[in-house]
Amino acid sequence: MEIVQLEDNRRLARQVVSGCFNIGGGENVWIHSWDHTVEMAAEIAFACREEGAQPLITLITEDFWTRSLLEIPKTLLETLPTHQAAALEQTDAFIFLLGPKSPVDWGKIPSQKQELANLWFLESNKYLDAWRKIAHEHSIRMLGVEYCLATKERAQALGLDHEQWKEVMLAGCLVNQQEIARRASRVAEVIRKGRNVSVETPFGTKLKFKLSGREPILGDSVVNKEDGAKGTVKFLPSGFVEVAAEETSAEGTVVYDAAISVRGDETIKDLTLHFKQGKVVEYKAQSGISKFEDYLKSCGGDVDKFAFFGLGLNPGLKHGFTQDDKVLGGVTIGIGGNEEKGGTNRTSGNRHWWASMTRASVKIDGKALVKNGVLML
Repeated sequence: MEIVQLEDNRRLARQVVSGCFNIGGGENVWIHSWDHTVEMAAEIAFACREEGAQPLITLITEDFWTRSLLEIPKTLLETLPTHQAAALEQTDAFIFLLGPKSPVDWGKIPSQKQELANLWFLESNKYLDAWRKIAHEHSIRMLGVEYCLATKERAQALGLDHEQWKEVMLAGCLVNQQEIARRASRVAEVIRKGRNVSVETPFGTKLKFKLSGREPILGDSVVNKEDGAKGTVKFLPSGFVEVAAEETSAEGTVVYDAAISVRGDETIKDLTLHFKQGKVVEYKAQSGISKFEDYLKSCGGDVDKFAFFGLGLNPGLKHGFTQDDKVLGGVTIGIGGNEEKGGTNRTSGNRHWWASMTRASVKIDGKALVKNGVLML
């Protein structure tokens, strides 16, 4: 392994163990790795040992994972083995490194088995229902490391520069996670009390909408005992606050000036949405509009209705990669399903569409929260 990569792995491992978890002596830590993340897993395990904790590394290979979904009976895949359950019951912190290194070819996986593709530990299936029950009962702290998705194979599929993507993802992981958590708390408090919101950018966005007292969702990478007790899964890097807004209230125009990367080496540039009473009544883009239209055709229900509003809080990330909603000062507007955020929009599979804007100015009840892309808190 290259010296630079080794040093990056060590810095990230230290951030995970100390900056995100505050792993302590006597704790049992389970580290779940893919074949392309073994070196990272080893560095995290060593950092745990340095703190007096006891690490356990498990491994799944891309080939084994794919063949299992293709060839193994569903009843076996959806069963949580007793030895995994026993290990989980003795675990204090669970760290999973995201993979596989190549984009998943969902077209090859039988539709009835796709729900068993456990990647984010957020999916809904019998295996994970049993897993989450144990994790919740034992207050297990859980963190997924998204940095591991910045592979050459995925970069090529997304049309991204691999080295730049890795650099941005690492920077987003290494920023002060406690400060991001504090920012999120301050922003969430403003949103809880707010009602009328306006968003404007130099690129043509001019949107007004209302908040409806729903609880904001805070995204940070600090994993504490309260998160374990709630069964919350967190990710690194992170840094955002989102809230389901009043669905019928959006009036005006949104211009997503940050290019939107989509699979197949394509991007959508300057996607523009016009809202009336919370519904998209007109849309256009400089290029790539067919990808947005594919989304509109892919699911029924409230696919074109205003759904949520978000602010990015991570100073290490940059627009144009895969974490636009977390970039400090960036503003996200989403449409479609928002049931999981406490909203009323319904779509098949709770599908939704979102993208981010730069240099936005946001006012809540007339008071500036973001000014020209700078968070005012």
